[in-house]
Amino acid sequence: MIRTSATAHTYLLSFVFACALFLLGATTVSAATLSLSPSTGVYTAGQTFTTRVVVNTRGTAINAAEATLSFNPSQLSVLGISKGNTFSLWAVEPSYSNAAGTINFGGGSPAGYTGSAGTVLTITWRSKGAGPARVTFSNGSVLAADGRGTNVVQSLNGGTYTIAAADVQPEPETIEYIAPANTPGTPNISSETHQADGWSQATEAKLSWSIPGDVTAVRTLLDTNSGTIPTKVYEPPINSITLSELDEGVQYFHLQFRNTEGWGRVAHYRLAVDTEAPTEFSITRSDAYDVSSPTQELRFSSSDATSPVTRYRIQHNGGEPYEFVDETGSSTLTLTELEPGQQSFVIEAFDAAGNSRVATISFTIEAFAAPVWTEYPAEVGASVVPVFFGSTRPGATVYATIAPVGRGDQGDVPLEYVLGAEEDGSFRIVPDGRLSEGVYELSAYAIDSHGSQSATSETVRFLVAQPGYIAFGQWAVSIMSVLVPLVALTLLLVLLLLYGRARIRRIRRVVVAETGEALTVLERQFTTLRETVTAESQTLRGSRKTKKLTKAEQQLVDDTLAHIDAAEQTIRKEISEVDDIVS
Repeated sequence: MIRTSATAHTYLLSFVFACALFLLGATTVSAATLSLSPSTGVYTAGQTFTTRVVVNTRGTAINAAEATLSFNPSQLSVLGISKGNTFSLWAVEPSYSNAAGTINFGGGSPAGYTGSAGTVLTITWRSKGAGPARVTFSNGSVLAADGRGTNVVQSLNGGTYTIAAADVQPEPETIEYIAPANTPGTPNISSETHQADGWSQATEAKLSWSIPGDVTAVRTLLDTNSGTIPTKVYEPPINSITLSELDEGVQYFHLQFRNTEGWGRVAHYRLAVDTEAPTEFSITRSDAYDVSSPTQELRFSSSDATSPVTRYRIQHNGGEPYEFVDETGSSTLTLTELEPGQQSFVIEAFDAAGNSRVATISFTIEAFAAPVWTEYPAEVGASVVPVFFGSTRPGATVYATIAPVGRGDQGDVPLEYVLGAEEDGSFRIVPDGRLSEGVYELSAYAIDSHGSQSATSETVRFLVAQPGYIAFGQWAVSIMSVLVPLVALTLLLVLLLLYGRARIRRIRRVVVAETGEALTVLERQFTTLRETVTAESQTLRGSRKTKKLTKAEQQLVDDTLAHIDAAEQTIRKEISEVDDIVS
């Protein structure tokens, strides 16, 4: 009996233990929380404060969490977000939009995390409008490190913060100083570092003024009141001063001259200093934007604790930057004539002192469907005016181009046409006159009544040429125009050759005859010449008693006869060569 009872207790304990394990397991499956810390607080409008997004795993190992927080932009604005040390990887980088009133994040850790107050984010806020400001989790999840990514979030706990209206301090009463008669006039203060009507980043101001001849002392003061009477006296008078470590914001330097009649009028010089960049700058598009409209409106959300932000430097798609001054204070920029495609803007916002912060925005202008060619000729006669039919968005304006292909060196320029589509979207293109022969390309795009632009149509090609029989006739005429002159030229050349040949033969006969006569005359004349020399030598010999010539005379006769022979041979040779040439 005792054994039976012990056995029953054993079974009972086992059952209770199993139930406990089951309940514990059920609790572990959905146990984590995401919360804001602190979840409450009282702040004055314009005050900055921080909250943390913390995760409590309640003993369950987690490796990821994501959430979206919402807040009222008229009551709170985010100045900045910093990452905590709970997560090391970020699938969704922490970001915020003061225009939409949202904060988004999604982080994780491969090593996992277990703890009761792990800091995911730290958010810096600026309170704005008075009243209860609620920050809530629109959605959120915490994933267990169980290999399945089980969502173990049990609760999402936002916060409520009371914003009290800022105490409005009354403007200090300005006491108007009435200068005695014959006292110095208002000093003329100048500065090389600070303009009286502007802002500066410099915390050191250099001021100077001219001292009239009758002034015996000056007094100065620096404070935040625009009408204070200065109290610090300089005697003898000084004509310049350097003010260092100026505070952020607007201050006034007061200066007064004294002569023998007393203190004169007071000069109040404004010194405005801002050394910090705008604490926030973000860009959004108008809520009612049209993804295909070439006109878009950008909205700027900026915050600067000291000086206003009214100037922006804008760079569109990497082009040349240009400046935009928000003279109306609307914090909006209207963009026009944007072409379809990706649009990227890098915008730098400047406060009045020239400090800046950069933000970017990218979006796509979508083109509506391209015009479609419904009917067009592939080939058309040169004497015919072609007609092209197409369709596009009803009422749109069509911009068409007919461009010659491969004839740029002939001075041909594309023909452009602008026409409106009918109510059913159809349109027709009729060139002003016949097109010259050649190959052409036709393309078009359309712009609707809202300014949206379509994609460019398919480019179609067509040929302008003469009909076959006309083309053959023109070919034949062109061939004959070349062939007839060529045949005539050939005949003329043949006649010239025949005439030349006959002329040469005649000349050859004349030359042969003349050369024969020349040889006969040559032989006769040289024979006569020899006989004359011989006869003269005989006469000379006969006149001598000895009947002999001296050696010198005989040598002269012999040389003369030899020269006559040589000359005859040379002339005969030349005449023979001429005869050989013409033979």
